[in-house]
Amino acid sequence: MIQSFNSNLSPQLLVVDDFTENLRLLKTVLQQQGYEVRLAANGKFALTSLDHFQPDLILLDIMMPEMNGYLFCQELKQNPKTSDIPVIFLSALQEGMDKAKAFQLGGADYLTKPFQMEELLARVKHHLELRDLQRELQLNNNFLEIKNRQLQKTQGEMSLMLDVTKIINDVFDIQLAISQVLDRVCRHILWDYAEAWIPNHEETWLTYIPCLETGREQFQEFQEKSAQIALAPNQGLPGRIWTSQKPEWIHDCCDYLDDLCVGKKMAEKSGFKSVFGVPIVANQRVLAILVFYKLSVEDCQDYLVDLIQAVVNQLASPLEKSKLYQKLEIANQELERLANRDGLTQVANRRVFDSVLEKEWLRMKREQKCLSLVLCDVDYFKKYNDFYGHLSGDDCLIEIAGALTKAARRPGDLVARYGGEEFAIILPSTNRNGACDVARSLQKEMADLQIIHEESEIDRYVTLSLGVSSVIPSDKWSVKSLINAADQALYQAKKLGRNRFCCHPLDNELC
Repeated sequence: MIQSFNSNLSPQLLVVDDFTENLRLLKTVLQQQGYEVRLAANGKFALTSLDHFQPDLILLDIMMPEMNGYLFCQELKQNPKTSDIPVIFLSALQEGMDKAKAFQLGGADYLTKPFQMEELLARVKHHLELRDLQRELQLNNNFLEIKNRQLQKTQGEMSLMLDVTKIINDVFDIQLAISQVLDRVCRHILWDYAEAWIPNHEETWLTYIPCLETGREQFQEFQEKSAQIALAPNQGLPGRIWTSQKPEWIHDCCDYLDDLCVGKKMAEKSGFKSVFGVPIVANQRVLAILVFYKLSVEDCQDYLVDLIQAVVNQLASPLEKSKLYQKLEIANQELERLANRDGLTQVANRRVFDSVLEKEWLRMKREQKCLSLVLCDVDYFKKYNDFYGHLSGDDCLIEIAGALTKAARRPGDLVARYGGEEFAIILPSTNRNGACDVARSLQKEMADLQIIHEESEIDRYVTLSLGVSSVIPSDKWSVKSLINAADQALYQAKKLGRNRFCCHPLDNELC
């Protein structure tokens, strides 16, 4: 059966063991540390309890009747609601295969009975802290995804506004400019047809301006008829908007009693359903009315109306151009930074590395100059992470990236995060000797950092193993050949004891 001990404190732990004395002992020790503890005498009761109780951590015995710990963990991890709960296995089984199976099933840790309580408490605390960090990371990722979508949406809107402002500034013929604006807006909002109506000089009627590109023959007759008429105030949809100076949306023009402009029948013949119009107003005067048509019925979309109103307001407010352009530039720069930089180390990411290496290969092939590549791997970084924690590991990678950037300081050099604890440096117009000099500089920069690494098997500080390769690009070789050669050199450096660099040029005679 399930027993609950409410200490009014979190985190909450679930202990699953069929041995009563173990449950009592663990309950006492864990509650003394301020944890809320629930106990389960077998796996089935434990799984049932998870329907109404979500622990932060599970301590799980393996050898139990009916449902052993392996089966319990397997079902736990298959349930999306409980798959993220960390599990520490507690077992007298000491064989490597037993431990391997526990980790394969999703276990976070494994303690062999009998164990020291101090070690158990330390591991419980570590995994709870790790779970908190994972939750915080997930929240941050969700927040960044939302912000990124908002940024992309804002970029689209800013791009539209900037294009419209540019059209007005670049085109001297106002009617041609409005036609181009209609076309640009229509394509952005994915509506089928657009037109504009502008007051004549005396402001006694409205004249028609078609969209620059209608795109469909079925609109041709509608366009020709509209061009033959003029609208007075309050006549048709454009005339009413002219008078009210407010946007208007028609859900379905087939149900509309008044004429849109040239007649409801003509609109129906063209296949139009939904229609909306917005005014361009400056100093309480209507400069133009923009009307948009769609072949499907659309409910009124306040966001769409607001967007178009904001766009047309830019036509009446050219002073906003500088501000909008600045916002767009900032948005573009931020998007470019997010797309090109590794989020942790702020050096180039793998995508940029692949692109730059391909471009430099073609350039060096054209100029018949040497291209060098240095691959770097942090020695015993997993041990560093395990000993100091992932946050310290992140700080270590950031410092290493800074050191690499200092060593490869020419404008054409590129430092990139290649993956995990691996970095890569592209060195254009650099032969083998030059690349080896850079490798030596990298090792000196690393030595100057003096990042303590108590778990390293070769040094008391963090060190790098490096693989160097150089080639004059030709049809004989490929980018992949260069990468493979550098990787082989890196492997050789590790094999020889790490904390060193090895060179494996593709062509000893030429480069």
